[in-house]
Amino acid sequence: MDKKLRANIWKFYLFNIFSGFVLYYAIDKIFMEARGLSVTEIAIVLIVYDVLFIILEVPSGALADRWSRKYILALNMVFFILNTLAWVLAHDIRLFLLGSMAASVHMALHSGTDTSFLYDTLKQLKRDGDYEKTLGNSIFWSNLTAILAGVTGGVIADRLGLELPFWITIGFSFIAVFIALSFTEPEIHRTTGALNYWTHIIETGKLLWKHPFIKHVIVFWVIMGVTLMLIDEYGQLYFRGIGIPIYMLGILAAVGSGIEAITGKFAYRLSKFSRRRVFTIALIISIAGFIVVGLTKTWYGVVFAFLPWLAYYSILPLFLNDLHKELPSGQRATGESFTSLLRSLVFIPAGLGFGIMADRISIFMAFLAIGIVLAIYLIVFLFASYRRFSDYYPRKSEL
Repeated sequence: MDKKLRANIWKFYLFNIFSGFVLYYAIDKIFMEARGLSVTEIAIVLIVYDVLFIILEVPSGALADRWSRKYILALNMVFFILNTLAWVLAHDIRLFLLGSMAASVHMALHSGTDTSFLYDTLKQLKRDGDYEKTLGNSIFWSNLTAILAGVTGGVIADRLGLELPFWITIGFSFIAVFIALSFTEPEIHRTTGALNYWTHIIETGKLLWKHPFIKHVIVFWVIMGVTLMLIDEYGQLYFRGIGIPIYMLGILAAVGSGIEAITGKFAYRLSKFSRRRVFTIALIISIAGFIVVGLTKTWYGVVFAFLPWLAYYSILPLFLNDLHKELPSGQRATGESFTSLLRSLVFIPAGLGFGIMADRISIFMAFLAIGIVLAIYLIVFLFASYRRFSDYYPRKSEL
């Protein structure tokens, strides 16, 4: 049994590599435009995705906790294939909307399931102390794959047409389905239980709410995640605003993936330092990035625009490790889904406010405002974390 469980680890790497080899991410909006969608219609497609994802996020995590994580991971790739197929066949907004709905199901099923599966595998092997390092390695290889896929997809689309990257991606996604089906389900993961489905969700929510340490760390992660999403979504507008040519945007996207890969791989080394110190430094780095970006209107600001990536992905494996340590096996996927749901709910008004400020004042002032908000939160974090981190971390999990 241990041999099969150990195989889960290298299979997990392979699964993330093949599932992440998406050749069309760098050209999907261009493809939609080429198929006749207006900017407004593209926005509608994205809104439908966000709304359905919010609805499905927590129930899908509960399904993974109570059924089978390996089957959920396989099913999530089936929906991704449906998403890709619908888009490549679409010639109007209707199929793009159907594809967007399939993408929402795909992301909802994936969120929390993969990391919970990895943690349970390592815990049964009595190697849960390696979680941060193992997850970091997975992030590293996944992002190297994303860099290769992005560059390759752009070249293929430019020389052979916009459709081909979609069809090639489907082939890699099918391989990911079979890899997921070959996983060995960890015994520590309880696929049945006394609680019914919705009671399970409610009880997990109560557990998160009543746990001061988890609640505090989740708030920190949501704020860091939402601010990163803002510069990820609107960073192109900043780059264009300071005169970066369009052909450079793909290279800059690869830089972001490279930062995620490297920081993810080595983030486990930060676990020897106190969480309060690491999270504080991450906040300061992110604040510096946003403030300099907001005040700089030259190419010098490009380097600082990537500081939020550096800060967020340096602490991501640490956050997930803390969350999974404090939750029972049967509630890990649901718990992580709750955090993703909260981040999505916060991002909607934050993104709207950012867009209004960028339109009415400037993109630079909008990023500067994020830096100021983070600086205010830093003060709150320092006061709030002093007692809670001392009481709850580090300590051995009793789960």
